[in-house]
Amino acid sequence: MKSIAFITRVHPQRPKMLKVCVSSIKAQTDDDYIHIIFKDDKTENGYRVVTANKALARVPPIDARYVMILDDDDMLIEPDFVKILKKTIQDGNPEIVFFKGTVLGKGTFPRPEQWRKHPSRGGIASFCFAVRLDVWKKYIHRFNRRSRSGGDFFFIASCYENTENHIWLNRIVARTQKRAGKGKAEQEHA
Repeated sequence: MKSIAFITRVHPQRPKMLKVCVSSIKAQTDDDYIHIIFKDDKTENGYRVVTANKALARVPPIDARYVMILDDDDMLIEPDFVKILKKTIQDGNPEIVFFKGTVLGKGTFPRPEQWRKHPSRGGIASFCFAVRLDVWKKYIHRFNRRSRSGGDFFFIASCYENTENHIWLNRIVARTQKRAGKGKAEQEHA
């Protein structure tokens, strides 16, 4: 069993972004991870957010202790992330590990006023946390919201409210490749 599984949802109109995302994971200095590239969409135009959120419940079996969503338009910027995560979870068994990420055009998430507090809608991104596999399995259906946004919030809020052992790792580990609100077209800023 690997330490972490990165789940990447793929949009068919973003092949360049997917390549950057995959490269950012392959650049890790520790290979104690698996990368699940998940395309549950059969169209050429891509999925809607609600459909993409529902699809997470159908990810194939995961053979890792922790799970993190790193969508195709996101990328890791900390090459030692896996190594740092392993050291962080080594002496304990936290249910959630929080860290920071940058959403281009919106700043650092979780927002500074939300650091070490209950996650807030619009104040956290899916690449700002890793959850233990048993927690993932128990609450991933919470990503299945009908809202156009906030699936990551509903999921992590459910995890947070129903667990006690959280670690807050004060490091920026990921960022988006495009500015928030720019739509599906590839607008790379890598």
